[in-house]
Amino acid sequence: MTAGDLLVEARNLYVSYGGIPVLRDVSLEVAPGEAVGLHGGNGSGKSTLIRTVVGLIPHVSGELRLFGQPVGQFHDWKRIGYVPQHSAINVPNATVREVASSGRLPHHAPFGWPNRADRRAIDESLESVGLSDRADWPFAALSGGQKQRTLIARALATEPDLFVMDEPMAGVDLHSQEGLGHLLGDLVHGGAGLLVVLHEIGAVELDRNVTLCDGRVTDVHHDANPAHATPEPEQSVFGLQDTLGT
Repeated sequence: MTAGDLLVEARNLYVSYGGIPVLRDVSLEVAPGEAVGLHGGNGSGKSTLIRTVVGLIPHVSGELRLFGQPVGQFHDWKRIGYVPQHSAINVPNATVREVASSGRLPHHAPFGWPNRADRRAIDESLESVGLSDRADWPFAALSGGQKQRTLIARALATEPDLFVMDEPMAGVDLHSQEGLGHLLGDLVHGGAGLLVVLHEIGAVELDRNVTLCDGRVTDVHHDANPAHATPEPEQSVFGLQDTLGT
C-alpha cells in the first residue's frame, strides 16, 4: 500500500499548547478497512491527537496527510465522520434529529435544503444507533450514553470513508456498547477506516492498538481483538427499553 492509499498518515507530529508540548514525535497510519484504537491514561494526548487529525488543532511540526493530501490543503470533509465526546457539544434547543442532520452539512452548499438522500441517511443513522423513537426529543434532555449515540448517528449520516471517534462508548450501557461494536465492525469490514479512542480493549474489533503516554507512542500492538459475531439482520442490536437512562 502506498502513502496515497492511506486515510490518515501522521509523521513525527509535535503539538503544543502555549509552548507546552502535548504530542511529541507521534507517527500513525490508518488504511481503508482498518480499525486503529488509541489507548492511554488521562493526559496522555489521545484527544489532542484525535482533534489534530480532524484539523481542529494545528501541529507545530511533522507531517499530517488526510487521503493523501496535507491537512492544510484538505477540504473534502464529508469523507470524515467525527464523533467528539458528548460533553463538548452544547445545543440546548436542538432535537436529536437536528443534531444528526448536521452530519449532512458537508454535502451541501451553505443554506442548502435537505433532499431525499439526506432524509434517508438521517433516518438510517438514527435507526442504526437505536434512536429512531427519540428523533424529536431535545438533545439536552438525553442521558450521556444517548447523547453519544446521537453523535455517532451524526457521523453515520455523513456517510464518510473515515470515522474518527473520541471515546464513543463513554456512558453507553453494556448492551448498547455491544451493538455499537457490531456496527463499527460492519463499517470497517465494508471498507471504512476507524480511528477511535477507547478506555477498554474489547469494545470494538481492532486491527491495531496504539498506546500513548505523556504525548508519545509507547506501544503498538498488532493483534486484533476476536471478531464479533454478526447479528441476524432482523434482530436489533440495541435495547430500546430505556427511557432517560442509557
